[in-house]
Amino acid sequence: MKKLFLAICFSVLWASPLCAKVTEILDQDQIPEAQAPQSSSMKVHTITEEELTDFIGERLKKTVVQPRDEVAINASDVQPSDTVLQAQREAQKSIFQKIYDSALNRLDAQSVSPQRADLASPQVYDTSKPQAEQWNMNIPTISTSLPPTGQQTLVPALEHIPYLMTNIEILPDGVIKFTDTIVIVADGKKLHNGLTKILPRDIVSRNNERHPINYTLVGVSVNEQSIPYKLVENGKSIFLIPQEDYVLEPGVYTYKFEYLADNLLWNYGDFQEFYWDVTGSFWNLVIARAGATLSLPTDKKPLGQEVLIGHPQNLDTQKVVVINPSPNTWGYAVQRPLFIGEGLHLVVSLPEDVVAKPTWDKRLLRLFDTHADIYISFITFLVIAASFLVSWKYVRANKGQLKISLKKTPTMLRYLAFNRYDLKSFGGFLLDLYRKNIIDIQQSDNTILLIKRTDDIKSLDRYEQKAVNCMFTQDEPVFNVNKNSALKIRRAAKEIEKDLYHSLFRFLAKLNSGYLFFSLGMLFVGELFIGLFSLNSAQTFSVLAASTLVAICGVFVFSLQVEKLFFQLLFKVIGIFILLFSIVVMAAVVSLWCIAFIYLALFTIKYYTTAYAQRNGLLKSHIANVAQIKANLIRHRDNILLGREIANQQPTIWVLDMEKEFVSETLNEFNKLSAMIALMHKLH
Repeated sequence: MKKLFLAICFSVLWASPLCAKVTEILDQDQIPEAQAPQSSSMKVHTITEEELTDFIGERLKKTVVQPRDEVAINASDVQPSDTVLQAQREAQKSIFQKIYDSALNRLDAQSVSPQRADLASPQVYDTSKPQAEQWNMNIPTISTSLPPTGQQTLVPALEHIPYLMTNIEILPDGVIKFTDTIVIVADGKKLHNGLTKILPRDIVSRNNERHPINYTLVGVSVNEQSIPYKLVENGKSIFLIPQEDYVLEPGVYTYKFEYLADNLLWNYGDFQEFYWDVTGSFWNLVIARAGATLSLPTDKKPLGQEVLIGHPQNLDTQKVVVINPSPNTWGYAVQRPLFIGEGLHLVVSLPEDVVAKPTWDKRLLRLFDTHADIYISFITFLVIAASFLVSWKYVRANKGQLKISLKKTPTMLRYLAFNRYDLKSFGGFLLDLYRKNIIDIQQSDNTILLIKRTDDIKSLDRYEQKAVNCMFTQDEPVFNVNKNSALKIRRAAKEIEKDLYHSLFRFLAKLNSGYLFFSLGMLFVGELFIGLFSLNSAQTFSVLAASTLVAICGVFVFSLQVEKLFFQLLFKVIGIFILLFSIVVMAAVVSLWCIAFIYLALFTIKYYTTAYAQRNGLLKSHIANVAQIKANLIRHRDNILLGREIANQQPTIWVLDMEKEFVSETLNEFNKLSAMIALMHKLH
C-alpha cells in the first residue's frame, strides 16, 4: 500500500501544475491549533510561485539528455579520502592536544567535526533566488531509476537530491522507527565524502521546555551496501556521519538510514504531540522531491496535523499533498523543490492512548538517560564521601590503619610531642650524633666544644649529612660554640628542619595513598560511566579525566604555602585560573550540575587528606606512643642514669623536656645534658 501511495503521489507531483494548494483528505474540524516548529532567526529571501513555475518550465525546456553510459549510476565508495590521511596525522598529536582541540570544537554549536560540504551553514539560507537562477539554464540530465517503483526518470546532472522519502512508524511503546530513503546525484563537490544527516538532540514543548531524544542507530546502506556510520553529538544536534570518510565517486547513490528514537513524543495530558523536520533543513543541497509517511500503532486518527514547508521563518502550508492510503497511515508530499535551508515539517496531535503509557521502570530509565551525568556524578560523590567518613571513624579509633613505620628521630619525637621544630630539636640531633659516636661534646668552665670524631657519616640520611658538613670541615673538625659559630649552627639546624618535614610528608603520603588512590579511582570510574552513557563515550571520558587532572593541579597550586605574600597571592590566582579553565572544558561535554558534583568530590578528597595529616588524624597513634615513651623513661630513671645507657636515652630525654629529671650530681662522662643546657644558653 505504501509503495502504491508513493507511486501515485509522485506521479501527481510532476504531472500537476505547481500552483496547486494543499489537499487534505481528513475531517479536521476538531483539530487544535498545532505548534509551529522551532525556528531560527535566519534572514530569508523567497521567490513567488510564478517565478518558481517559470524556472521549472524553462529548466525542462532547456535540458539536454546525457548518454547514460557516460554517467556512473551505481558507483560505490572505494578510495580512502584525504580526511583519513589527515586523521592519521591527527593521531600523532599528544593526548592533551587532542582533548583540548576536541573540547574547543564542541564549544562551538555551529561547528561540525569534521566540517562537511553537504551541510548548509546559516550564511547560505538566503539563497532561493540565486539557486533558481543557477538552475534556470541549459542543464544536462541523466536517466536514473527512483524509488519506490524503480521507474526511469530524467533528473538534472547537477549535484542535488532528486528523491527523499521518510517512513515514520510510531510503535506501540512510543518508540518511533525512522527509515529514510535518499537518492543523491554526486559530482565530487559537496558530496565528496558521502552524505551526512543531522538529527535534533532535544525535543522542545509548546512551553519551551526541552528534554533529550534517545537514538539507536539500526544501520546505513548505500546502494544496498552496508556502510558503518556513527552518532556524534555536536552542540544542539546529533550528526549521523560515516565512521571513516571515503571519496564518493561521481554518480547516483541511494542512501537508506534506519534508526530508532525514544522520548520523542511530548505528552500534554489529554493528547500527545509529534513534531519532526523530515528533510532536516540543514543540507547544502536542493531537494527535488520530498515526502513522508506516518504510521500509527492503532486505527485511531490524529486529532490534528499540520504540514509546513519553507525556511524556518517563512513556513506555509501550500504546495503539500496529504492523503490517507490506509486506516492508520498518512502520506505527505511536497509539490515543489526544496531549496537550501528549506524543510518539510510535520506537527501531528495524537490521542492520549495512541501509545501505551510508559511503565515506572521505563520512566525511571528515561529520567536517568536524560540526566545520566548528574546522577552518576552525584552517586560517585556520595560513595567517596561515605568512604572517607567510615575511614575517618576508624582513624580516630586507631583501627585499620596501614602498617607503615615512622622513623622516630629525636626531632620527630619533639614534633609529635609539641607540634613544633625549634632550637631544642636541633639539640636532640646533636645528642643523637654523640650517641652514634660521630661527634663528641666537651664542656670546660664556660667553653663548649663540638668535636668531629669520624668522617664516616654514610649511616646518616641526606639532610643529616648536610647538617654535619655545615658544622665541620676537613680543616676545622672542632669548633667552639659561641656567637661566632652561630651561623654554622643555624645552617645545620635548617637542614635538620628540612629532614623533619620531608620525613613527615613521605610518611603521611604513604598512609594517605590508600585513601587517595581509592577515592580518585572511584572518581575516574564515575567519569568512565558518564562517558559510557554519552554518544561520544571516548571523547567525553577523555575530556572529563584530563580536566579532572588539571583541576587537581589547580587545587595543589592554590593550596601552596610560601613565606612571601606576593607569591602566595600569585599561586592562588594561578590556581583559580586553572580551576576555571577546567570547568570551561568540562562544560563542553557535561552539565554544570555534573561539574559541581565532580568538584565536590575533589574538595572532599582534599579536605579529608588534609585532615588525615593533622595531629588527630593519622598521627594520633604515634602521638599516643610518645606518651608511653615518656612514661617508660620515668619508670626506668635510676637504671638509665647508670653507665652508658644515659647516652642512648638522653636525645629522647632532651627533646621531651625531661632533662632536669635526669641531670645527676653523680659524675657520668656519658651524661651530656648539663653541657647541652649550657650550649642552649650560649646560642640564645
